Amino acid sequence: MNRERMLWGALGLISSFIFLIPALSQAQKFLTKPVEFVCHAAPGGGSDIMARMMQTVIEKEKLCPQPVAVVNRPGGGGAIAFAYVAGKKGDPHFWLTATTSFLTTPLLGKSKYTYKDFTALANLAYDDFFVTVKADSPYKTMKDLIEDAKKKPGQIKTGGTYAPGTDALISHMIEKAAGVKFNYIPFKSGGEAMIALLGENLDMFYPNPGEALAQMEAKKVRILAVASEKRLPAAPDIPTLRELGINAAFQQVRSIAAPRDLPPDTVRFYEDLFRKLAESKWWKEKYIQENMLTWDYKNSADTMKLWNTNNEFCARTMKEMGVIK
Repeated sequence: MNRERMLWGALGLISSFIFLIPALSQAQKFLTKPVEFVCHAAPGGGSDIMARMMQTVIEKEKLCPQPVAVVNRPGGGGAIAFAYVAGKKGDPHFWLTATTSFLTTPLLGKSKYTYKDFTALANLAYDDFFVTVKADSPYKTMKDLIEDAKKKPGQIKTGGTYAPGTDALISHMIEKAAGVKFNYIPFKSGGEAMIALLGENLDMFYPNPGEALAQMEAKKVRILAVASEKRLPAAPDIPTLRELGINAAFQQVRSIAAPRDLPPDTVRFYEDLFRKLAESKWWKEKYIQENMLTWDYKNSADTMKLWNTNNEFCARTMKEMGVIK
């Protein structure tokens, strides 16, 4: 019986190894040099942190036969990075971080390359956004904030990244749903907006969890609501805007794009690589949980559908805001 078990076990290992050979040999054929992982934002930001964590997991889990090197190409709301990767048509050695600016920058006419000029590889996570005030703010609840905003149209100062970044889209959604008007002040980064909030130059703003965690732990801010579909598992006491009667919800995608015209076999290899990354314990614990992100894995086709849906939403909302025609 033991010999029989050992035989079947050995056969199982052999079959698994044989199953992996085609994918590995295929990857070694089309990957002939290191992968350049282009981050559209500056070092230290959310996209840079994600790219470097992916680089670490891929190396630890031995998911790619070639090294992965993160290269930051910030500028133009992502336009510089988009143009660079779009110009590598058919080349499998380039990846690109793709968030909301991947959609809004072309809509603003600041990039001639839209999401349709790229290959969707995977979506890996979502950023959620908090409605945040200073810890000693007179606003204890969203009801307090909205009631005061109705009394003082255009006087409550809010802000976030450049208009119309994700923060500005969420601010507009809240204004529309609650029938109020804020004074939106754009900053270069969420970090700058947080400094402005703590310095009482803003009354409120919309950080993602990564931007707010340190201030939450230091009890320097109060979170009134989260702009997500459901309460976050890591913050179950924070209500959603919809629970509070404000029909506003938006999550920022964290996707990976590549140049157009990659062969189907190459796309399938990358889908499998990113699925393994997303399902790894290291990724879930060290990236998703520690940064309070929402886990998600979508393959190439489903990621393109996600981009289509989000692009339609961004275009519609930006038209309402009057920033595009």
